[in-house]
Amino acid sequence: MPKKVNPRPGAMPEADLRNVRPKTAGQLRRWLRDYTGIKIPDKAVCTDHHSAWECFEAIHLKRPGVALILGSRGCGKSFLSALDTHLTSRWDPDHGTRILGGSKAQSVQIYHALRAIAMRHEGKKGGDSGAILKLRKDGAAYQNGSEVEILAASPTSVRGPHVPSLKLDEVDEIDVDIRESAMGMCLGRKADRKKKRPKMDASVIMTSTCHRVNGPMAKLIAQAEAGDFPLYTMCVFEVLERCPRERSGPKTDTGYEKCPECPLKTYCYDVPDGVEPKAKRSDGHYPIDSLIQKLKTTGTRVFEADYLCKLSSSDAAWFPGFQPESHVRERAEFAPGEEVYVAIDTGVFTGAVFFQVAKRTGDAEGPVDEIRVFADYLSEGLSAEANARALLSLARDRCGGSIQHAVTDPAGNSRNAIGPTVLAEYERAGLTLKAWPYSKVADGLTLLDSFINPAIGEPQLVVHPRCASLIQALQCYRRAKRAGQWLDQPEDPQHPYEDLVDALRGGVRARYPQGRLSKSNLKRVNGRKIF
Repeated sequence: MPKKVNPRPGAMPEADLRNVRPKTAGQLRRWLRDYTGIKIPDKAVCTDHHSAWECFEAIHLKRPGVALILGSRGCGKSFLSALDTHLTSRWDPDHGTRILGGSKAQSVQIYHALRAIAMRHEGKKGGDSGAILKLRKDGAAYQNGSEVEILAASPTSVRGPHVPSLKLDEVDEIDVDIRESAMGMCLGRKADRKKKRPKMDASVIMTSTCHRVNGPMAKLIAQAEAGDFPLYTMCVFEVLERCPRERSGPKTDTGYEKCPECPLKTYCYDVPDGVEPKAKRSDGHYPIDSLIQKLKTTGTRVFEADYLCKLSSSDAAWFPGFQPESHVRERAEFAPGEEVYVAIDTGVFTGAVFFQVAKRTGDAEGPVDEIRVFADYLSEGLSAEANARALLSLARDRCGGSIQHAVTDPAGNSRNAIGPTVLAEYERAGLTLKAWPYSKVADGLTLLDSFINPAIGEPQLVVHPRCASLIQALQCYRRAKRAGQWLDQPEDPQHPYEDLVDALRGGVRARYPQGRLSKSNLKRVNGRKIF
């Protein structure tokens, strides 16, 4: 038996504060140390980022009405959300929390973390499993009447009873309509003296990496930056293990001896002059070897999006070369004297673009064609005749009604459910359309991309700043992925982005039916003269 150590004379026994709710950051740290053993990294190593502790302290002690956490994969954002859920539930009687993820598996991640916190983690004074009454596959019940429930990402599951706490995990993968419906579940609670329940304000905590260009998370970040709610950001360096001397080698005048051979050096040394490399200041749980593995096995864009929080990955983007800073230009405005093309993709969503082709001089390779899109149009649920009239009105506003070429999808000559063809309905409204040349979708997109991102020289397609829908469509148009392979077909053929991009694709094909033919310097002669 180990020898019992008596406390020093006059010392007070250390109190058991398991059921005393911490009210300050210091008290919260001590409680976590004593009853869970969990240590949360408390130093941010990247400029404009937050430490994991800052994120947790803010959502638990300050309890904001809405807060957004942008975190890297593996940084522990779901774990911190689970920790907040457990502590709030165990201290606040009859508290309700709902957890919603982009999928059931993502929702379960928070639940698994909550179960581990309550049942497996222990500090120097023991664990906190006694706070739990029952663990179920889809939630947890606490001794004080609090409940935690996992929701499936479906319209029906998010219309349940009102609760004060809502956790949305991986919001970039949650359908926007489902997310907004779930918001209606979160409702504050009045104080109840008889039941000894204090007032509890509603709180929604959203966590995610940012996977998608102009996706839900990117839009939420824009809202947060506009001041709608607080944003907390922590990348993998905030939770990376401290780089040991045996890995880095001794310090030299230019850094550390072995750092030049480390694949992470570019990111680790992205610090102001005189500041230690990031991995020499970090002190978290994420293994350096694991991060190097991710760097070696993913593309740069994916690595920076998933692990450095540099917003969204564009690996799936069909036009990764399209960048507003280089492709959005005022010179795309309508120019009198140049022929106007309007290309229309009809359907439930109708997308259309107006463009001209001008000769651009001053390029090293000589004069080049530049496609200039000066207007776009997108509607939902309108008849062909109503769309035609709207497009004619737009033409009067943007180019004085001048249209030399109006083209649409070859399918527009097919009869619809009520009889007339789309082409006939447009013609009745005063807009005569021709079908653009048939080609495979992938071939048409390749032709379009040759203008967006030519192999030589500057972009040869520019879009006017007013064409916000088309600009977003070109940024967000994505390839489909099956069995881990990117395919030469759009991710969602029914998405509104497709209607705008398809219209532009078809219009460019109409202007260049044979593709982009290079001019030959060879002299042409009559074939009969060869023999």
